[in-house]
Amino acid sequence: MKNIRQYSLFLLISCFSIQGIFAHPHTEKPINENPKDDGNLKILSWNIYMLPAIVVRPGKRDRAHAIVDQLQKSDFDIIVFEEAFLPAARKIIKEGLREKYSYFYGPINNDGPSLKANGGVWVLSNIKLDVLNSIQFKNCKGFDCYSRKGAILLQGNLNGKEFQVLGTHLQADDATEIREHQMDQIYKELLVKYKQDSVPQIICGDFNTEDRMKEHYCSMLECLDAKNGEIDGIEKSTYDGVNNEIAQSYGAKKKFTLDYILLRANGARVKHITRFVSVMKKGKKHLSDHYGIVCEVKF
Repeated sequence: MKNIRQYSLFLLISCFSIQGIFAHPHTEKPINENPKDDGNLKILSWNIYMLPAIVVRPGKRDRAHAIVDQLQKSDFDIIVFEEAFLPAARKIIKEGLREKYSYFYGPINNDGPSLKANGGVWVLSNIKLDVLNSIQFKNCKGFDCYSRKGAILLQGNLNGKEFQVLGTHLQADDATEIREHQMDQIYKELLVKYKQDSVPQIICGDFNTEDRMKEHYCSMLECLDAKNGEIDGIEKSTYDGVNNEIAQSYGAKKKFTLDYILLRANGARVKHITRFVSVMKKGKKHLSDHYGIVCEVKF
């Protein structure tokens, strides 16, 4: 969003081959297949701000270990990470959460050598998911073009209830038209193409769309034909320039929301949805410039 972050993204192109970004498979064989025994599905979507090692920001590995510590205490069924670029951070998180999460998907668009980074979206789950498809965005602008941003759509079953989860990370900065093109691509190539009657589609990610800019926010919902909901709890924003020292380092001075978990019910009988913001810290230090957004769906 800010110039210094743009510069950081520009540096991505210098380090892909030496960082071994391409060595990680999309999925791994499960360690266990213990299904949940209740009717609630709990999802975390979180931009964890893990850019490659060449982007000099201290404490990345410490933050990765602290993220593991925090998530070990949680009860999320599915985690959708954004900006999971750093292989060392993914390794720490994967090893630390291996007993809790048996399934790993992504990072997206990570196939073969390229001068561009992968898409940064990485999914962990304790429920077996099938990858329906993933896409790479056709449109981008500026420094976002140095990564292969896109989206992934997965399908799972919770006690006989089918559901789909989509993870994405849209264009940053003042580029509303580009984001609308990307959302249109998500809608046509994933949401509509794989829509099934009575199978809800849960859309997670960093949309880089401010909730306070109503025209753009409403355009997001219209483009995806999806619905949002109220956020419970004290914290209502996912990007906090008032309290979060990492966000402040990029010049943020206000609170607003960029991250969402949206729903396309598709005729499914969803009894209740609860959303809240997850603020994870180690002591007084935040673990990312973004807060996580959580959605609990009761079928």
